[in-house]
Amino acid sequence: MTKWQLTGRYLFFSVWAVLMTALTYVLGGASLRILRHKMGRLGFWCVGSGLTAVIFALKAPQLSVAFFSLVVLMGVFAEFEEMGCGLMLSSAFTLLFNSLLTAGGLAIWMYYKGPTWTQILLDGVQKVFEPLNKLSPQIQVNYFDLMLQLPSIILILWMAAIYLAVLLEDRLGQGTKSDGEVEIKTALRPALAFRAELPAFRLPDAVVWVFIVSLLGAFGGLPWRAAEVISVNVMNISLVLFFFQGAAVTVRFFNKLRMGWFWQMIFMILIVVQLFLFVSLIGLMDYWFDFRTRMAKRPTEAKREEI
Repeated sequence: MTKWQLTGRYLFFSVWAVLMTALTYVLGGASLRILRHKMGRLGFWCVGSGLTAVIFALKAPQLSVAFFSLVVLMGVFAEFEEMGCGLMLSSAFTLLFNSLLTAGGLAIWMYYKGPTWTQILLDGVQKVFEPLNKLSPQIQVNYFDLMLQLPSIILILWMAAIYLAVLLEDRLGQGTKSDGEVEIKTALRPALAFRAELPAFRLPDAVVWVFIVSLLGAFGGLPWRAAEVISVNVMNISLVLFFFQGAAVTVRFFNKLRMGWFWQMIFMILIVVQLFLFVSLIGLMDYWFDFRTRMAKRPTEAKREEI
């Protein structure tokens, strides 16, 4: 692959990352992860910062903030990956780092805007979600309550971006390596090892109790508004985490049926759109039934165990 061809590939993934961030946000992380692995640390941060500056100069400040948050997310995630951390640890530390960075930036923005920051944020939430509300006018949306759930919404978007980046990297990044490409700098973990961890994704048992407490706090009629808001945010995040675990069980079931990756993708899209809560319930029940272990056993062994 020539230098110009390599540059063209980098340009394609850069433009694709910006486009996917603008259209879906969560799909923008996959291209950025490929750029980080192929360009290395310095090249990735230079390109990511440069694109952010260009987007901001084109008078799209919201898109520039969203894109740069993905740049930081994928950049920090790759750093923990190269340190030899597993998928769970890399994701947890990345989310923590991004949360602290965002909280600091938000505190500065609130100080700069003064007492009007609440109304500005509320107007922004209404501007983003009002087109979706128009698609289903019968559903009444309380934009103030939605604004109070922004912390969990942002965390969920980051988790989805990491999950999809790991899942789609090998499909988007297929091609022949060249001498000009920077190899993934990790001797402890082979390339694309994180994707192999997705079907084995399992949350710590303590998450179940956190979810139960948050459920009681969200629907238990607490007298403290702050406690109720925290409970709702924790419940939202827990449901998505259970969905990832339920999706791992579903993928293991698809693999047991020897279903091709194309049909797996089609069914997963349908599941996300139509059966999100059902898959989250599967993830929750997996703590007691351990579906993947049962699927790994032969039918005779499973029958003997039931007897």
